[in-house]
Amino acid sequence: MPKIFLIGAGPGAKEHLTPAATKRVRNAEIVIGAERALELFREDIRHESHVLKADELDETMQVAFRSAREGKSVAFVSTGDPTFFGLLKPLLEKSPNDIEFEIVPGISALQVCTSRLQICLEEIGLILSFHGQPEAERTRLVDIVRNGQIAMILPDPKSFQPNEIAKYLIDSGIDSKIPAAVCENLAYPDERVTEGDLRRISSERFGSMCLMVVGLKKRNRLSPEH
Repeated sequence: MPKIFLIGAGPGAKEHLTPAATKRVRNAEIVIGAERALELFREDIRHESHVLKADELDETMQVAFRSAREGKSVAFVSTGDPTFFGLLKPLLEKSPNDIEFEIVPGISALQVCTSRLQICLEEIGLILSFHGQPEAERTRLVDIVRNGQIAMILPDPKSFQPNEIAKYLIDSGIDSKIPAAVCENLAYPDERVTEGDLRRISSERFGSMCLMVVGLKKRNRLSPEH
């Protein structure tokens, strides 16, 4: 059965690429991905590479499917992890039944964000992307925060940025003193982590590559004498 490899490119720094990911890219005859992802593998790509553009996604996927049927080794590289709001979902939705996928996991921005903020993954009550999501998702967010749970959010840089999310929550009756944080450009040299509450986040501006967390838990650590 024809196979396509879906490879996690990590959060953005080359040192976060896994050996399994670089090995698979070196063996691929065709590598497809966004410019940012391809640049991470620049020294590992041995054959063809194609830049994946949002408005050409369907066309590029069909080319990849045809190439796989011709016996070529095809690999998509996806920033972060392919299963976390990555390329896996659109590829599964568009792929015919005769195409098989093998996923090489990557380190996601979610993992880096929770590491920076020292949050346990199992404590997160909701992980939500606002990229093209309907109004109903905003209601889900309000309900989760109101219930005292932690929400991890991928803001939409064009229509629902972190400061707008914070304002929306406050306008929906959420206490403005609820802890919140925004992690920008994770794993890049200009990484920035802003911690505070909803009021502070509502008054600041953030870059397009960021994650927002609402409802951070305070840790009760033992004093040195214990």
